[in-house]
Amino acid sequence: MQAEALSKLNTGDFQYHKKLAEDVIKQLNTNEKTGLTQVEAEKRLKEFGPNELDKEEEESLWAKIKEQFEDILVRILLLSAIISFVFAVTGDHEEGLTAYVEPFVILLILILNSIVSIW
Repeated sequence: MQAEALSKLNTGDFQYHKKLAEDVIKQLNTNEKTGLTQVEAEKRLKEFGPNELDKEEEESLWAKIKEQFEDILVRILLLSAIISFVFAVTGDHEEGLTAYVEPFVILLILILNSIVSIW
């Protein structure tokens, strides 16, 4: 309904910021002191819709999480964590658990970054 009403409007009519206040009042067919009558206000509300912005669609939590990992730097860090983990698994096992610290820290930083960004 609003889109239909907007399509009927001439955008040249919306140059009110360039006009004198008296000219705007006359063009909008209103009164400076009393404003619109209740009947006229209801008529314009039906014709043009409410004076409000469209509400944004809210993103799901999964979409927000996915968005965090679309950044190229985050993908590079994720790849480096995977490579580091592969080296830790296929290594000579002399380092023990310390070999897994680096990939764990990288993943922890990426997860904390996502949590802070989403919050």
